[in-house]
Amino acid sequence: MTLNDKAYNTERNVVTGNPYKDLVSDLMKRAVHFELCGATAKVHNWGNEDVLPGIKINTDAMARMTQLVQEGFVKISE
Repeated sequence: MTLNDKAYNTERNVVTGNPYKDLVSDLMKRAVHFELCGATAKVHNWGNEDVLPGIKINTDAMARMTQLVQEGFVKISE
């Protein structure tokens, strides 16, 4: 969901682009923040150039999740 069209097409072996980019963009305009797991990014060889504008790649997702939960945020899983 967080990949730009080029990276999404390569990852999914499609030519349609990321169908979620408008939804992600709309949510970001409504103050929703997205962070991509750095370990996932590393395994897939994704970098900052592969994600949508405003997406952060977090190098320690487990620590970040713990921090956010302690601050009162709720984790939503797929």
